[in-house]
Amino acid sequence: MKSPFIVVPNKQLLFAVMFLITAVILLAFALMEPKREADPEWVPLNAEVESALASLDHSIEERESPAAAPQNKVESASANTDGKTEENTVDEIGEDNGEAALHQAEEGSKLDINRATAAELDDLKGIGPAKAKAIVQDRDQNGKFNSVDDLLRVKGIGEKLLQGIKESIVARP
Repeated sequence: MKSPFIVVPNKQLLFAVMFLITAVILLAFALMEPKREADPEWVPLNAEVESALASLDHSIEERESPAAAPQNKVESASANTDGKTEENTVDEIGEDNGEAALHQAEEGSKLDINRATAAELDDLKGIGPAKAKAIVQDRDQNGKFNSVDDLLRVKGIGEKLLQGIKESIVARP
C-alpha cells in the first residue's frame, strides 16, 4: 500500500517552492496594508536648507570676486557713522590693506596646523589618524610650527606628502 504523502525526489526543490510561496504571501500582505499618513512632527526642510546653502554660496562668491577687492588704491575715503573719514593706506610691503585682507580671507579657508585637532588633521589628503596624532604630539612637545615646512620634523611626513597638503594648510603664530 502506498503512503498518502507526496514524495518529492529533490529536497532542494521542495524548499525553493516553500520559500517562493512564503515570499508571495508576505508580498501580498505588504501590498494590502493601508497607507499611513506622514508623522506630523516630521517636516520637510529641503527648501530651507537649499536657501541657506544658496546664501552661503552667494556670500563666498562675493568675497572671492575680484570686483569686490580694491584695485591698487593708495588712499580711499569712506564715511563713518559720525561723518569722519578713514584712510586705507599702503603698508610697508606695498600691498593695499584691502588686498591684505583678501589674502587673509583666502588663508582663512586653510587649516591652521597650530590650532587644528587630530580629527581635523585627519581630514587632510594623505594624513591618517596616526599621522594626525603624531602632528599634534610634535606640536605639544616642540611648540608651534613656524611655517608649513616645519611639518617635515614630524615622523612620517616627507616632501611629497607636504607638497600634497601645502595648498590646504597654514601655520599662523
